[in-house]
Amino acid sequence: MVNLREWLIPCTLFASLVQSWRLEPTNPFPPPTLRAGGAGLDAVFKGLEDRIQRAAWSESSPWITNITSFSVAVTSASESLWTTSHTAPSLGNYSDGPPSLMSDQSYFRIASISKVFTVLAVLLQEQAGKCNLRDPITRHIPELKDHVGIDTIDWDSITLETLASQLSGIPREYGQSDLTDPLTDRDYGFDSPSSIGLPPVDGSDVPPCGWNRAGYRPCTRKEIIDGFTKRLPLFQPNYKATYSNIAFVLLGFALENMTGLAYADLVQSTIFNPLGIKRATLTKPSDSEGIIPNTTNDWSADIGTYGPTGGIYTTTSDLALFARSILTNKLLDQATTNAWFHPRSYSSSWSFAYGMPWEIFRTGDILTDSDRVQTIVTKAGGLHGYSSQLLLILEYDLSLVIFAAGDGHAIAWLREEVLKSLVPRVEGISRSQISDRLSGLYSSNDANVNSSLVLEVQGSSGLVVISWISNGTDFLAHYAAMSNPKLRPGHVQLIPSHIRRGTNGQVWRAEFIQDELPFEGLVNMNLIVDVDSFTYASRSLEEFEFQLDEAGRAMRVNLPGFRISLDRQPRKEIAVAVGASSHRLMKPLGLIH
Repeated sequence: MVNLREWLIPCTLFASLVQSWRLEPTNPFPPPTLRAGGAGLDAVFKGLEDRIQRAAWSESSPWITNITSFSVAVTSASESLWTTSHTAPSLGNYSDGPPSLMSDQSYFRIASISKVFTVLAVLLQEQAGKCNLRDPITRHIPELKDHVGIDTIDWDSITLETLASQLSGIPREYGQSDLTDPLTDRDYGFDSPSSIGLPPVDGSDVPPCGWNRAGYRPCTRKEIIDGFTKRLPLFQPNYKATYSNIAFVLLGFALENMTGLAYADLVQSTIFNPLGIKRATLTKPSDSEGIIPNTTNDWSADIGTYGPTGGIYTTTSDLALFARSILTNKLLDQATTNAWFHPRSYSSSWSFAYGMPWEIFRTGDILTDSDRVQTIVTKAGGLHGYSSQLLLILEYDLSLVIFAAGDGHAIAWLREEVLKSLVPRVEGISRSQISDRLSGLYSSNDANVNSSLVLEVQGSSGLVVISWISNGTDFLAHYAAMSNPKLRPGHVQLIPSHIRRGTNGQVWRAEFIQDELPFEGLVNMNLIVDVDSFTYASRSLEEFEFQLDEAGRAMRVNLPGFRISLDRQPRKEIAVAVGASSHRLMKPLGLIH
């Protein structure tokens, strides 16, 4: 029989250079409770404020500071935690009123972050029963069927989901970034197509429209469908991710057909209004309400049918509010939200994947005392003069919003500065809160029952089982031996399941974690997903159901497989229990170091 515990997680080729490495479970704690000004966050934000404002005025900063305004917001799932803004000394032209200082209430073009709203609108229509993500796009845009040929795009094989996931294989644009356009040529630094060796072309092949083309206007729906469908596919559907703005234009057309509403009215009625978002629009606000940089910019550009792919204006405050709504499932059910954050395809980088329409990064470099992989779900946006990024760190229920008007290089510096300062502190808060809420000695109040449990937060290893006695037997040693037949050093850790049971029940799962994983070949797999290995009379031996009081602290833990409930005891009794159990586990068996 194959022992599933001996299967290992895929590693990258650099692992062939080492003999072993450490693998830590992701999300070892539930999201912490974060409050503005509390638990050490105030000191972190004061330090960030000082460094950011100094950089904003420094000539050595990695962006052009005299033309760059920015705004940054950090929010938890429940409230805004911090904002900071900076107004560049040199601003652009304001036609209908004087400039105002950059703040979290300043309008800004968020460009492709608009795609998140478009996908959410599709998910809401699916939740309402008006579509299915696997519907072919031709079900909702029937006229695409009129443009199917031998070499053309196979529209019947392209679904709503493949469009939203950048897996459709269709070209990126129509009417945009075409080298027949003088504005595009200028962006690339040449005078005309002929100056770089391109031949003359038949005028019938030149797009008749395009929102950022010199002397042109936004394309109509008919012009996009008639013109774009003449283009050939880049890839087969679902073969390879490739960025497409037109994919989201088509999703916008599909949404309009489903609902009978214009896209702007749809997002207003189904997203902005229900969430209380007051400062978000697809119509240009007054100049004095926004930030216009003193550089080439698209502040006033009417992008027309490109609205679903990049047309929204909003503020850092309202985008942070939107992020909170996602983290708290205000519009979608929990299962749909969970699925929304998962990757749909991978990129050429081992650390980056595409979602719907998320850009998902994985890194093990933020926490200095841990090798744990952390996932950051993001969406970036960019138009001339405007750069933006929305980041969600789900394990902390934390979100970061960054806008920059002027030189977009400011975005990367601001993002890294906030992440490297904030995440370690929030991690520390998570550890401290779980230590306070769950760690300690649990035992039976029946003097005739010799069963107990000792839990302790041990750094990045999370909530560790120090001692586990069942009916006078050192069950921790037996569990470790059953989980780890090769007797490698490790520990037993509890992992949150994010399942609530009853009014105050919080469910965790036990798992044996090896301290080091030996290198066993190029295809090295070690799955920390097998968390239900041992049952006893149809009940899991690895389930821990904590009963919490109103402050979120454990009063007792139920062990369904053992048919017992253990009460949390005063902390002064822990040393006695640890001395009775953990020493025996470490010395005779050598399982846990």
